Parts: sequence; C-alpha cells; structure tokens
Amino acid sequence: MSKKIIFLFLSLMFLVQAVCSASVPTVRDFRYSILKASADENYLHMEIKLDSVNQKYNLQVNPDNNKQLLLTIFNTRLKNDNLKQIDLDGTIAQQISFQQKGNDIQAVISLPYNAGLADYKSHLLSQERHLSGSALTIDVKKMPNKPNNMSLSAVAGHTIVLDPGHGGSDSGAVGPDGIMEKTITLAVAQKVYNILVSNGAAVVMTRTTDKDVYAPNDSAAEELQARVNVAEFLKNTDIFISIHANSFTNPTANGTETFYYGPSYQGQQLASFVQSEMIQANGLTDRGTSEANFYVLKHTSMPSILIELAFISNYNEESLLNSDTFQTLMAQAICRGINKYFQAE
Repeated sequence: MSKKIIFLFLSLMFLVQAVCSASVPTVRDFRYSILKASADENYLHMEIKLDSVNQKYNLQVNPDNNKQLLLTIFNTRLKNDNLKQIDLDGTIAQQISFQQKGNDIQAVISLPYNAGLADYKSHLLSQERHLSGSALTIDVKKMPNKPNNMSLSAVAGHTIVLDPGHGGSDSGAVGPDGIMEKTITLAVAQKVYNILVSNGAAVVMTRTTDKDVYAPNDSAAEELQARVNVAEFLKNTDIFISIHANSFTNPTANGTETFYYGPSYQGQQLASFVQSEMIQANGLTDRGTSEANFYVLKHTSMPSILIELAFISNYNEESLLNSDTFQTLMAQAICRGINKYFQAE
C-alpha cells in the first residue's frame, strides 16, 4: 500500500472520529440563582445548558444517600471541566458535582437535610427559548419539617403491608420529563408508613429502597409472588396496599383510580374508602374503583387494593407526582381511607 493511500486512510479515520465525537450531546454550562417562592420562602433555581434537544434524563433521591438528589443525563458528555464541582447557596443545597459515568453524565446535588423535605421538580426548556440547544431546569425548595399530627385511632394494632410498585431493575412507567414510577411509589409509601406507624399500626413494606424484591431482572411472576409472600408469611396481615402511578399512550389521560379483586367485598370497601379520600384531597378526575385480576390482588388472602395515584404519562400530573407536597397529600388521604375502613369493620 502506497504512502499516499495510507495517508488518505488515516485522514478519513480521523475525520470519522471527529464527526462521531461532535455528534455526541454535551453539557455546556451551568448557572443557578435564588428566587422567591413567596414573601418569606426562597427556592433554588438551576439551569444546565445542553447543545441538544429532547434530552433524556432522570432526577430522583439517591437511593444510597437520602441527603442527595441524583441527576442522570443520558448519552451526554461534559464539555467544560469547570463544571465538575460547584458550590451552591449552602442552605437549600450545598453543592452540585458532575462526573462522567460511561456514556452518561451523573450530577449529585448535596443537601444539608433529608431529601424527604425537598420539594423538587425539573423541566426541559424547548429549543424555542434556547436556539442553540436546550436547558434542563431544576427547582429545589426545602419544605418545613412538620411533625405528623394526623389522628387515626382505628389503625392502631392492625398489621398492614405496603407495596411500592416496581423498583430496582424495573423502573415502571417513565413520564415525559423522565420521572420514574418506581421513585414516586416508594416516596409515597414511605410517607404512608410514617403516618400509620405513628398512629400505632404495625406496617411492613415489600421494599424500602430502590431494589427488586426478588432479584434483579427476575421474571414478572417471581417478582410479584415475592411481594405477595411478604404479606402471606406475616401473621395476621389485615390489608395489603400496592401503590402505583398510571400511564397511557395518550398523554391527555388523567385522574386517580383504585382496583380491588372482584370476589372480595372487603377489598371493594377498602378501595372505596381510599379512592374517596384521594379524590377529595387532590381534586383530580375520579376514575372510580374497578375490579381487576392483578397478580398481587388475586394471590393475597387478605383484603387488597392497587392504587393508581395519577398518570405519570400526563405532563401536568407527572409534575404533581414529583412534588413532595402532592406526595404528602396523597399519603395522608390513603391513611384516612384506611382508617375509615377499620372504623367500619
């Protein structure tokens, strides 16, 4: 092979590599500001500048550290080394640090408090406002740490199993802004747990972290049976509640609904009480209660229901589901419904 051909070949290889490298989306810049949420309340507003549109990402509480929010921006590269660690205001959030994780960027937002007190939401601004790309915005506000003051006298002494849907290798449905169902269900279940326990109930959760109940990448039957087993292996489990977020191909689908296993009159009653309380609390479309043969309903021997909090596939309801305020509202409503069920026994 002549030197000229070798030179042309190498030049072509360098050109291909340059084109491929240029086609990979990058994070170009980061900035933040403190804005007013009300006269006496501030929130932290962050903007991450991207040179791509329709960027896929996920924002959640770090399952390994409850004082961190974990942001993953998929298939992206860091363009500016100065973005690796940035100090923030110190009160709402301490710092944000970026690092390359394989083909993705992972950003850790460190908080000086438990992330359960953080009301956070994210949004990808369209190309219309950022002609050279887009901007991922993240707003974080610290919620007041109010003690639980709900009085639910009827739940005391009862054994309740809470099942946060999905988890681990199974994200569940994913909303238009990248919010994962498994994150929402765990957050709401943890709030329900805290309220019920503080009122004297014995509560067990099928999972307490972002993990599979049976094993990573297990079959659907194995995973669902493992959740059923948690309730069945306990002595005298009174009720089983599985918490989910709904999803549909039509992004306008909306509302809250609750399912029960047809032959169970007690399951129907539990579903009715919980559904009524949730609708009164959230004001969303009432999709009612319905019979269903879902595995966890059909294979549990105690009264069981499956809650669909709202539609994560609906942009507005995804934003609600990702709000700590809405999660608390729904958790309280679920607990009131449970309390009414035991009062009616």
